[in-house]
Amino acid sequence: MPTLATVPTDLMREPLTTQVYRAIIDYIDEERLAPGDPLPSTAALSERFSVSRPVVREALSALAALGLIELSNGRNAVVRQLDSHLVALFLSRAIRTSADPLTTLMELRAPLEIEAAQLAAMRSTAAQREALSALERAMNDAVSDAKLYVELDLELHRQIAELSGNPALLGVTDAVRGHVFDAMTRLRAHREAIDKVGSEHSEHTRIVEAIAAGDGEAASAAMRSHMEMTAALVRAVEAGTTQPVI
Repeated sequence: MPTLATVPTDLMREPLTTQVYRAIIDYIDEERLAPGDPLPSTAALSERFSVSRPVVREALSALAALGLIELSNGRNAVVRQLDSHLVALFLSRAIRTSADPLTTLMELRAPLEIEAAQLAAMRSTAAQREALSALERAMNDAVSDAKLYVELDLELHRQIAELSGNPALLGVTDAVRGHVFDAMTRLRAHREAIDKVGSEHSEHTRIVEAIAAGDGEAASAAMRSHMEMTAALVRAVEAGTTQPVI
């Protein structure tokens, strides 16, 4: 494991606690520690990094506050189960501080959703495809119910990410879930204003049918078309116009 002496010069200007904090993260990654695995003792970390134990304890406390590790009295710190809250925090700030937050969100989602659809078609089981088709049928019955349809729409995209079999794709999907729900709600109101409610469901149907058929290329193409149509509506919402912005 690298010592603090090997940390790049620009990082050496950071406070000592921050340097140790980063070094511990690197250790967790390099050693491929799994949830529940223990870190070395405070004394061992102090010796490894050539810093005082209070500095190590402060760095560990910061990591615990972020949810990366778990601390308990009389025991070494252990790695916590991964979740998406740290990614969510970063992406939330990035999206909210953007000049066009909805467009920023769409630009993030589009390539991931397209890849997820293709992988879902290739990797999902027959039972999973049937469950996805059942969800699409429920969405069809709920087209006139704005709140329910948005909730089901959100779940459809999450299920596709889950069926991709890629935990990173699912993690990012979960991380922006709240932002996507807000965006879908605004887009639903926009569709109602321009009398386009229901057009999005035909797009969802094509995506699900392609996944159910195990056709990765068709699923990718259908999701790409859906993302492009949605992006045009997003730009219209942010521009304050009733016409899609290409």
